[in-house]
Amino acid sequence: MSGILSGSVALVTGGSRGIGRSISLALASRGVKVAVNYVVDESAAEQVLSEIRAAGGEGDTFRADVASEVDVHKMLGRIESGLGPVDLLVTSAGIAEVTPHTELDIDRFREVMRVNVEGTFLPVMAVKDGMLSRGRGSIVCISSIAGLLSRPGMIAYSTSKAAVIGFVRSMAGALGPNVRVNGVAPGLIRTDMSDAMDPDLLSRMEEEAFVKRLGVPADISAAVLFLLSDDAGFISGQTFVVDGGRVTLP
Repeated sequence: MSGILSGSVALVTGGSRGIGRSISLALASRGVKVAVNYVVDESAAEQVLSEIRAAGGEGDTFRADVASEVDVHKMLGRIESGLGPVDLLVTSAGIAEVTPHTELDIDRFREVMRVNVEGTFLPVMAVKDGMLSRGRGSIVCISSIAGLLSRPGMIAYSTSKAAVIGFVRSMAGALGPNVRVNGVAPGLIRTDMSDAMDPDLLSRMEEEAFVKRLGVPADISAAVLFLLSDDAGFISGQTFVVDGGRVTLP
């Protein structure tokens, strides 16, 4: 895979667990210096960093609330001082909210939008000018198939992920031609969150998929690495659905 150059710097928000962890490790395996962002679980972030270094990679951990403009700019300054300018950005931090409309209030709605939408917007806005000045950069924002489907029990989450898809489309047009912006919309991925779900529901989701299985984090990190690379140099403004075929687009 071309264009994931040894020595380049990537910031992965929410990079300590689940999909973000897989992306952090995959980037490091390609010789990329990885800034692993987290907000709560320092031990998980340090474990990812330990694995990166044990495999001969480089990186560091950076605590920041990605929905805080102050936190994001302080984090970017620390990354640039410690690792260098950010060439690659993956916005993977997010929260899910399962709430019926009868219980959904404005505070819950705002918190999901704050983390999932503002937490995508702020890191992109923080790195874009540096990328533009250097004439090179690649950004991937993690959305969800919930942003493409009706999710009556996840109204705030579904709305936030649809907003990320719209943001990707518009930012790609704004930052081209030298900075590309794309998205990935995962289906259900086996993580500690899915392990707590009803086994019968998981079985039905497996049956719905053309490939007859649920996803694993490596399925998403593989798509992300492709979109970040120059092999995807003619792809921008797109959101790739990676869900085994449960959702198909024209």
